[in-house]
Amino acid sequence: MKLVTSHENTDFDGLASCVALQKLLPGAVIGLSGGFASNVHQYLTLHRDRFRVERCEDLDLSEVDLLAVTDVRKRHRLAHVEPVFQRAVDNPRSVRVIVWDHHPASPDDLHADEEHVQPVGSVTTLLVEELRARGIEIDRKEATLFSLGIHEDTGSLSYARSSSRDATALAWLLGHGAQPALLQRFLRPALNGMERDLLVRLIDGVKELPRFGVSIGVSALETEEVPASLALVSTEAFRILSHDALFCIYRLPNGKSHIVGRAQANAVPIGAILERLGGGGHAGAGSASVHGLSLDEIVSRLEEGVDRCCLQPQFVRDLMSSPVRTVGPGTPLSELASSLREWGHTGAPVVVDGQLVGVVSRRDVERAQREGRGHLAVKSCMAHHVSSIGPDAPLQEALEQMQTHNIGRLPVLDGTRVIGILSREDVLGYLYEQSPC
Repeated sequence: MKLVTSHENTDFDGLASCVALQKLLPGAVIGLSGGFASNVHQYLTLHRDRFRVERCEDLDLSEVDLLAVTDVRKRHRLAHVEPVFQRAVDNPRSVRVIVWDHHPASPDDLHADEEHVQPVGSVTTLLVEELRARGIEIDRKEATLFSLGIHEDTGSLSYARSSSRDATALAWLLGHGAQPALLQRFLRPALNGMERDLLVRLIDGVKELPRFGVSIGVSALETEEVPASLALVSTEAFRILSHDALFCIYRLPNGKSHIVGRAQANAVPIGAILERLGGGGHAGAGSASVHGLSLDEIVSRLEEGVDRCCLQPQFVRDLMSSPVRTVGPGTPLSELASSLREWGHTGAPVVVDGQLVGVVSRRDVERAQREGRGHLAVKSCMAHHVSSIGPDAPLQEALEQMQTHNIGRLPVLDGTRVIGILSREDVLGYLYEQSPC
């Protein structure tokens, strides 16, 4: 028997990639743990006749001679097919194992006979590319399901791991009948009463982790009854709250806790942090389950993980230029124009006795020269009302100041002394070039 499977609590990327892999392996059976994310469960209630999924506990796993695993490589997340793995270890010739995945490697990864692993936003993307390359036809229901897989795992192309390949795959699927109107229905289904209550408790209990340059929220709560839609509720909380990243912790009476993490692109490496707790994921989303730890202990572990994994610049002091080239208010504009060209700067702070009194931009200097005022002093065109920032401020705060006041540079002050300057180019470089880990 050829068996296609994915991780427990199967999401849309897991389901969609199983269906795509089944098309590449005619006659294969899709066998899963039986646990589904809430929106996937709702989808399957309508599409169960079209996309048949078996529970592995109902299959004779001793008959499996080819096992194709998708959207996961970690063995501990595949307990429902553990007998097959053990047989493959005992008798390698009895089972051929194939893996399709897009997650980073880890020590717990399977030893497969064939691997297809590439760093894209969704593993469904890899399989859509393979279907396209082989000329295998798909219908509009399949195209819609594959689109759901890619949209969910890339945050509709907003997560840090999203790639041009994911976008190309989505465009191809639209051309093959994917139904955009159905995407929203299943990606953001209405919450039921229990889920709404949980969402309210989650939002009410959120606290911000200290010391980090981005806003990281943590909400930890005890609950006796956890719905299968923890990921959905957590994602909705993340949409509502203003944090760059959010960790939601749900602790059951049996001592088991579920952790769901979400983050904006380039904010916090969720997968790397949760991997330290036995889970995983990617830069924008991830999950983990832990046993025997209190909520406070889990929060402490998360803080340690953020400390270790968030190595990119997070504060103004990490990106500011220092020492700073400054000018006095009496400097001739013609002299400053030459200096700015030599320095390659777009402006400069204006100081008197070490105190910031203004800022002048290259644009202001060039306008003054065009209007015949190049012989005047800097004080004739400098801005007197200057936005500034401290070295320990988060980069996000600097970005918000630049956007709010439409300014291209921020003097960095230690008290009243200018110790650095942060330019728009510095922040743009951080936004476009830095990776989460």
